[in-house]
Amino acid sequence: MESVKGGARGKGNPGSPHLPSIVTYDGVRWVDFRKELKPRYGVVWRDIGLCYAFLALGVLAVAATPRGPAWTTAALVAAAACWTGYWLHSLFLFGHEAAHTNLAPKRRTNDRLGDWFVWLLYGSTTVNYRFTHMAHHAHLGDHEDTETTYHLCLSVLNMLKAVTGVHVLEVLLRKREKRGESRARSTRTSSGVLASLRSFAVHAGLVAGLFLGGAELAALTWIIAVATVFPLLATVRTIVEHRRLDAPCDTDFSVELHGPVNRLFGTGPLARTFGAAGFNQHLLHHWDPAISYTRFAEMEEFFARTPLAAEMEASRIGYGTAVRALILEARRG
Repeated sequence: MESVKGGARGKGNPGSPHLPSIVTYDGVRWVDFRKELKPRYGVVWRDIGLCYAFLALGVLAVAATPRGPAWTTAALVAAAACWTGYWLHSLFLFGHEAAHTNLAPKRRTNDRLGDWFVWLLYGSTTVNYRFTHMAHHAHLGDHEDTETTYHLCLSVLNMLKAVTGVHVLEVLLRKREKRGESRARSTRTSSGVLASLRSFAVHAGLVAGLFLGGAELAALTWIIAVATVFPLLATVRTIVEHRRLDAPCDTDFSVELHGPVNRLFGTGPLARTFGAAGFNQHLLHHWDPAISYTRFAEMEEFFARTPLAAEMEASRIGYGTAVRALILEARRG
């Protein structure tokens, strides 16, 4: 059985170490070094811009391609929907960067930019997401964790739930069942409803505009990308980041304790876009959530010169390797 304290390659880590006490072998303290790791805002906005550019490319490619035989048209729409959904998922992850105030130096400006340039498409706000996400950091792996998608195994049934929207509905219903809503939480709920309506209007307007402009296949591409591809990728990514590789499908982690698990994935183009905004190096983020992904290279280099180097190496794994291991475990269940 896998231990949440790590040891086996790619299987886990002990959560967040006590970083103020971490010193490199040559005497540099983390509390001093981290002061130099200011976000590179230009890099963040370059990456957000690329997500939007690739999103537009997927839709425009379908709109500009003359219709051919039915099978080629279906293949084109399917491929474009996968491409568009992939970049919708990448863009979505920058809402997380907004929650950690890494889009702009001032929080108010950061939150507004996050609301209008990221959350506009995803039915939430920076403030709302920040509230639930910080509890995830405080309670990773325990029963108070606000992120529970990793409780699911990578089974066919769970993936069908992801692509049909059932998993999203289950998550929303669980949130409604939370006890003791405070006045502050009611305010967040109201703003969340408005954000959802705003996002719905944006998607509906985009689809309607494409239809009215004679680009019906592009509109269909967008619908498939938003409704099926994006939620599937978001579900798989979260499971791969935090689920134990040996966790059986029949374990109910709302009852049993899962424990904290984080991983370090690759830094190639695929890993950096599927795990955009630094999610491909999620272990580092959970070690110090305030550090922007734009400084993870320096952060990793620092910890490589400390006793935490062994934990980093134990947590390294490729996305493909992790997915295969989780699928095999699901099949055994």
